[in-house]
Amino acid sequence: MMNRYRKTGMILLLTGSLLAGAVTPAFADNSASGAQAADGQVSFQAPSAENTAAAETAAAAGSDNGSSSRTITAGAGETAADMGGPGASESASQSGTIVAGSGQASGETVSSGETASSGETSGETAGTAQPGASTETGSTDPAQSGQPLVPVGTGELTESQGAELEAEQAAAEAEASQLNNPLVVPQREPRLQTTVLTLGLQNWSTPFVNDQDITTDGTGFSGISTFMENIHGDLLYRTYSSANGWSEWVLNGQQTGHVSTMVPVEAIQYRFKGPVADSFDLYYTTTLSDGTQTGWAKNGQTAGTMGQGLYITGYRLAFFRKGTEATVDTANPLKAAHADGVQVVDGVLRYIHGDGSNFTGWGWVENDQYYFQDSYPVTGWQYIDGYKYYFAEDGKLVTDVESLLPAGGPYMLKINKEMNCLTVYAKDGDNGFIIPVKAFLTSVGDDTPIGTFKTPEKYRWRLMIHDLYTQYATRLSPGMPILMHSIIYDRPDPFSVWASTYNNLGIARSAGCIRLATIDSKWIYDNCAIGTTVTVYNSSKPGPFERPTIMYEIPFEQTWDPTDPNVTPEMIAAETQRIIDKSNP
Repeated sequence: MMNRYRKTGMILLLTGSLLAGAVTPAFADNSASGAQAADGQVSFQAPSAENTAAAETAAAAGSDNGSSSRTITAGAGETAADMGGPGASESASQSGTIVAGSGQASGETVSSGETASSGETSGETAGTAQPGASTETGSTDPAQSGQPLVPVGTGELTESQGAELEAEQAAAEAEASQLNNPLVVPQREPRLQTTVLTLGLQNWSTPFVNDQDITTDGTGFSGISTFMENIHGDLLYRTYSSANGWSEWVLNGQQTGHVSTMVPVEAIQYRFKGPVADSFDLYYTTTLSDGTQTGWAKNGQTAGTMGQGLYITGYRLAFFRKGTEATVDTANPLKAAHADGVQVVDGVLRYIHGDGSNFTGWGWVENDQYYFQDSYPVTGWQYIDGYKYYFAEDGKLVTDVESLLPAGGPYMLKINKEMNCLTVYAKDGDNGFIIPVKAFLTSVGDDTPIGTFKTPEKYRWRLMIHDLYTQYATRLSPGMPILMHSIIYDRPDPFSVWASTYNNLGIARSAGCIRLATIDSKWIYDNCAIGTTVTVYNSSKPGPFERPTIMYEIPFEQTWDPTDPNVTPEMIAAETQRIIDKSNP
């Protein structure tokens, strides 16, 4: 069996092939990073070409970021067009500490005795825990300085002095705990790179990194593409023009729709989803063709203009860690006759368009999705865009309707290879499989075949090449060395998982198999009978539901999948203690 030292060696060897097949990183030098100016505004110094090239070399080796400040830092990256997800490599922190990235390989041996031709590869980044909170600048440890622990002339500590010493001791203990705990995940920040399709030159601009002013020399633009890296989750965005309306939401470097019409964009919306949204709020402000600088919109709100005969000539992005004050002006982000989007009017949820008219279509409140008919949210079962959806009493789209359907299916599976997203469908009588039941995040590969298949067999634990294992494997088609299965394990033991294969779902590339979180592969194993139809296809739209994300990043040393229903809290507590004891002999 492969021990963790051998695994780490394989990870480092395979990093290059993963990056070559999945992502082309381009990182800016971290010395040219954003900083919080004295007036509260975010400042930025552009990276030099020499520093950018040096940082790209570090990124290709799989560097890792452990920065934790709330202000924006410089960084950039590019992904292959068919990835639909952030890069697997990550940039160095401002401190200059670089942790080697990694890749992983697995494959399978087919039960009939033939040797499978497919292996699987995924990227892995080993994080280093950052120190905890330090004492204030200028404070001194009395025990080391020789100073008395009590005020001179009193013989005892005051209440405030005692509290201060206790706080300093607690901070020191917390710092030591963080440094010695291998199950601590380093804090990360998004790194954003934006290009726009300018109307003047009619080509894509050079990249703008993080909080740089995105400008078009006054000509406007017809499309945007913003790539996010260095943190798990998704970045979604879309554009509006009076000629085309709102484009579809796109994510992580995709181009917004309507670019070929060369009509100027009048309004934009951005939002984070998944772990990045749990940690950060995303803000954006626009500059209009009449010189107006709008206020900052936040987390999916509309910024720009509507119905005023104006358009956007530039904009700026910023993000702030949740729980901290956003030092930006949020008044008047939209120049229009009326506020645009979902809002409460007379105590009732409504969607009012920026021109003041009622609205019919999809609307979002951050990542909660609704459908509005004449500005009011629908509820219950609804036929929309060829699908049958269910909406709760408050109007929110329900993205897991299994409990509302008859038990046992039958189900059909559709895997969007381009977007790493699997959707489960149920049958709506003679209408066919048009009820989206739930969606799963996947990792697929270039060799994942396109077409329609019927599953022939299943395996509870499955031995793969390189002496690795997966749980809950379902073969895609008879004689085909391609399976839908869990993430990767060292052995048939739920406490031997490769943490990176969970963290990099939706990012890493396999050599053909369809990799899922353990709970999702188990759902397919338990609920989809032999002979279930599976269709694999390509589309830039994930499916009828938005693409899921992982729940949160797990540390490199964690040995269990956080979604695995086979592990109990008591088992996790014991394994956690074992890992900590092993790292602190």
